[in-house]
Amino acid sequence: MVSRSWQRLYNINVMGIGFMLVFSAFITASFIESIVFKDMQGKHGITKKTAFYSLAIIYGFLGVANWFSPAIVKKLGSKWALVLSSLPYIGFIFAMYEPYISSVFVLSALLGCGGGVMWTANGEIIARNSPGETKAKHTGIFWSWFNTSMLLGNVFLFFYLGDSEAITSKERHVIYMVLGTLCTLGMLAFLFLRPSPPGGVDEALEEESGSVQRAPQVEVDEGVLQPIKDAISFCGTWQMGLLYIPFIFTGVSLNFWSSVFVTIVGEVFAKRSYIALAGIATGIGEISAGFIWGRLTTKIGRHGVVMCSTVINCILYYLAFISFPFDAATTTTSRATDTPIIESNIYLTLVMGVLLGLGDGGFNVSIYANLSTVFEHKPAPAFAVFKFVQSLMGAGAFLYCGSLLLPFQLAILAVTCLIACFSFTFLERFPQHVLIVLPSTEE
Repeated sequence: MVSRSWQRLYNINVMGIGFMLVFSAFITASFIESIVFKDMQGKHGITKKTAFYSLAIIYGFLGVANWFSPAIVKKLGSKWALVLSSLPYIGFIFAMYEPYISSVFVLSALLGCGGGVMWTANGEIIARNSPGETKAKHTGIFWSWFNTSMLLGNVFLFFYLGDSEAITSKERHVIYMVLGTLCTLGMLAFLFLRPSPPGGVDEALEEESGSVQRAPQVEVDEGVLQPIKDAISFCGTWQMGLLYIPFIFTGVSLNFWSSVFVTIVGEVFAKRSYIALAGIATGIGEISAGFIWGRLTTKIGRHGVVMCSTVINCILYYLAFISFPFDAATTTTSRATDTPIIESNIYLTLVMGVLLGLGDGGFNVSIYANLSTVFEHKPAPAFAVFKFVQSLMGAGAFLYCGSLLLPFQLAILAVTCLIACFSFTFLERFPQHVLIVLPSTEE
């Protein structure tokens, strides 16, 4: 008979593989969206800014959907929530075969709604399959699978685009057919998930120290709307208040690594394959973050991981400030026209990509592990609040990133990163001040 620990590890890995395939398609599609639209040269009314507006719609709707996603996950179950929420991703990617403004915006909204459900189900599965000290390990395993998606799609792009200096219609058709197929395979992978073994929360309680007060687990039928009420209740808790700034930072960082960074690469360097290389470098950083930070957590704590990530991020922002033209993200001409402080270099750019992945991954791994611990009885509403704040900040950042010069974008990143580090460290270092407040289910 297979042990419970192996069943839990199986679910984490299967979910990770599904996310890897789905997001190999979506991340690659969003990476190149602004460059693809720019190379369409106004066809169907599509421009470079259409991509930023599309991504803003995605994350805006994703943020709003997170209020309803816990109820949907509760009704459907985590497995079927993942399967059904994959469908808008498939539709969005295949629509890029021949994009129109109307189809791009409508499918962006549907994808955002599906994304809210998908990420809430993801948090539920991680929490239910990660008792006790396995939280950081399992979060790291999932994060490594997930960020392998940044390699798979971009390796394909690198070899397919070669020395191309513009993405033609034929190349666009092939790219999005391949990505759509990958996304479909990811949806099929979710069908192999098994029910989470019982006893995860009880085992975790046995392993935890008694320094933190926890509400007893009550097995009652709370109704489909209870998760929404729980999410609203969690918003006012002390520990969630300390996590708001880290949530905000991950949203701004999401905007930078998923679109701004690769857009800059596309504007600074002529070869379109360099965009794929930048994505591969960021993926290497994110994958390394899953392994490195997941293991270091047991030695230096989650707050130590966040501190190290903050240092890495600040180094990255400085390198970006001195090596990229200030108008690289906002230019409407064929190439950026400002002169950087030092000459732009593809090798330094790839180093920045790795640092970007390490810094972003450290924050996300630590936040996931924290939420899985603090809100382990009711993880779905807690993760819904996280994705709500993160997504709305990401949406806001996509609205200004096409108009705000690079130094100002880097300043926003640096300031929010430092404040987020302080806030998260306070929460982790002073647990005696943090009381777990869970909505009562008893009359």
